[in-house]
Amino acid sequence: MSEQPYDHQDDEDDAGPWIIDLCPVGTELAAQLVAMTDLDLDDADVVERAMAEAGWRSTGEYCGYFNESAYTPGDHLVDTDLGIALAFAHHYFLAPDEQVDAEDDIWAQLPGWQRLVDPPAGRFEAELEAVVGRFTELLGPPDHDLVHHFRPPSHRRWPYRIWRRGGNVLTVAIGMSNHSYSQFEQLYVQIRALPADRPLPPVAELPDFFLL
Repeated sequence: MSEQPYDHQDDEDDAGPWIIDLCPVGTELAAQLVAMTDLDLDDADVVERAMAEAGWRSTGEYCGYFNESAYTPGDHLVDTDLGIALAFAHHYFLAPDEQVDAEDDIWAQLPGWQRLVDPPAGRFEAELEAVVGRFTELLGPPDHDLVHHFRPPSHRRWPYRIWRRGGNVLTVAIGMSNHSYSQFEQLYVQIRALPADRPLPPVAELPDFFLL
């Protein structure tokens, strides 16, 4: 993978405040996602019907500005290009003189999202662990607990907690934010097809396999 996440130890003196935009994955949403791991993800009608029955709001015939196909009741943006995927946190910084126009701030317009300015170190990773905990309560421990290490000089590492469910896999992971031109990071849940008799790709290939 050619892109690298923005290293927090780079340009620390020049960076403005670090931001986490957060939309927690609650117990009800986690249970809905677990139920969806049994779907035939290649059948768009089946997926759309399951989302509607769960109370997720469709964007209609066309995808939204951020390629979302639906919104959960908690205002997560749902991408169905590759299975079912939703981000629940974005981590980035603003330059000291940078302002975000309200009309361009998608998260501020969605009531389910909250903004944390200069959160304590480790908060981003703690949000991932909280969601992993919810799925662990429903499914037991992950079948795979893997870490993708980036080459130096990056100090970043991406965990992948993966549950196998028949012909699908569910993962909770860190990846490139698809709203930052792949500069910063997001936390996401993704369900995608993987035949039961097929092994996971090598760790080095996981960022491309679980691609939002």
